[in-house]
Amino acid sequence: MYRRILLAVLAAFALLAGRMVLRQASSFRQAEGYFAAHNWKLAIRQYDTAMHFYVPFSPLTEESAGRLWQIGRMFEAEGKPDWALIAYSSIRSSLYGTRGLYTPERRWIERCDNKIASLDTRMLVREGAIKPEDAAAWRQKYMDVFRDDRAPSVFWSIAAEAGFWGWVASAIATAIFGFGKTGRPKGRPALYGAISFLVFAAVWAASLLLA
Repeated sequence: MYRRILLAVLAAFALLAGRMVLRQASSFRQAEGYFAAHNWKLAIRQYDTAMHFYVPFSPLTEESAGRLWQIGRMFEAEGKPDWALIAYSSIRSSLYGTRGLYTPERRWIERCDNKIASLDTRMLVREGAIKPEDAAAWRQKYMDVFRDDRAPSVFWSIAAEAGFWGWVASAIATAIFGFGKTGRPKGRPALYGAISFLVFAAVWAASLLLA
């Protein structure tokens, strides 16, 4: 019984991981095509998408971040800080959007924090929104906001994972062992399966809210 449940869970996990790998690779290939064609808008979008399909240890995450950084530096050199901000912000938002128990690639986030704070401050000075002598103080305000860590609770994140996979396993186990060949419930196996299904679903939902 337990072996079948474990195999089912592992199969589901493998399918999910495989899908993520394929989607990331597909998005990265499209981004590279747009990059080669100098279609910067679509290149940024597809590199951003590739990073959102985050797979631990995948080199494509690092390569996508590197490309976005390259695009940002190019726009800086051309005197287009607004476009540079889009590229740098894509790196930052993509990595924050994929974090769970940990925040991936923190060094990229720190690099982007510095760039975004500097560029935003420079644009405010250029537009006359702040005085040049106030630039350092404004930049520090940006950095203070960036360094305010709003990471989810590790405990509740783990609980959410446990609740989700417990919910999946209980549903599979109930479907396999809780019903007879005629489709009628099998007493205790069906009852225990239904209870575990509801308990794990409740744990999953509550943990997502509290994380």
